Amino acid sequence: MSEHAVLKPVSSQKPQNDLQCKIAFVFDFPTNDEARLGKIMTGSVGRMFAQLVEILDIGVENCLLTYAISTKPAQENPAHFFHNRADYKAQCKTTDWRSKYSVSGFGYLKEDKEKDIERLANELSAAQPNIIIAMGGLALWALTGLDKVGTYRGTILNSTNLSEDIKVLPTYSPSAIVRNYDFRPIALADIKKALLESDSKEITTIERELWIEPTIEDLQKFEDKFIRGGNSDVPLSFDIETASGDITCIGFAPSDRVAIVIPFRDDRQTLKNYWTAYGDELKAWAWIKRILENDKIVKVAQNQTYDVSWLKYKKGITVAGIVHDTMHAQHSLQPEQQKGLGYLGSIYTNEGAWKTMAKFSKSTRKE
Repeated sequence: MSEHAVLKPVSSQKPQNDLQCKIAFVFDFPTNDEARLGKIMTGSVGRMFAQLVEILDIGVENCLLTYAISTKPAQENPAHFFHNRADYKAQCKTTDWRSKYSVSGFGYLKEDKEKDIERLANELSAAQPNIIIAMGGLALWALTGLDKVGTYRGTILNSTNLSEDIKVLPTYSPSAIVRNYDFRPIALADIKKALLESDSKEITTIERELWIEPTIEDLQKFEDKFIRGGNSDVPLSFDIETASGDITCIGFAPSDRVAIVIPFRDDRQTLKNYWTAYGDELKAWAWIKRILENDKIVKVAQNQTYDVSWLKYKKGITVAGIVHDTMHAQHSLQPEQQKGLGYLGSIYTNEGAWKTMAKFSKSTRKE
């Protein structure tokens, strides 16, 4: 069956009062039931979506419900909406056509589907929501040019693929939740966050002061300004990074507004050492040891067992004053859920998917 061997596109659901809505839900594409009945969010997927919004007391009659692509692909596989890379390159050898939309994990959007992205943009422009909840990877891509919903879910993004900026919060699609019920509490938390964000069109950010590439003098200045003179009721967060059997850097944050990173590995240097003078590296570790072994400085960590063990057996540092571990706290609070720091950030904070800021994989960012 080709992607065109389907019923006519399923209509979106507009707000009943035909006025501006606070929330828009964008789903990937119609399911078999939706395409057969010609109605959005029906069948098992519709029942799952209805449960989510009922739990959170969201009146969907005042929300825009629509699709990224309004026709159902064959086998409900969104790859049918895209040229694979080989076909795309072959086509471009003989025509001047290029998709004006960014590449996705599937390939390049077929030209006959571009009108769907334009239709989506027009619907959102008319509804003027404060926030869009992208329920699925295709919806995320259509709105932002990013893929991998599991990487970006729970974070606030800009709808860079549209003609105007609207806040986007991605989460798992109702279809994915039906297939994997473990996604249900995560999607509920994501939609709840979007509900809290729906009162304003603005993305609220926190201005931060980050000390990177410090000198030995900077370490003492940071301590004098933020650790000794700081609020002792606020714990000092610390975290190490490791690679190739050694500690590559360590970070300290005495508050949510300021932090310092002390590197030890620098690939720009011939010997890969950040501290070009051996004496300076010894002084840096001496400073770290004094801070971490001071039991008067209250500390918090994520998975402290790992960090404390490395510091003890690699550098002879016995960390003192730890009163809290965010990973252990999450495991006590929600033992059935994930405990990684990225997940905790996506659930409990408005921080972005910070690991995508480094070039780990091209498939998680726009080309």
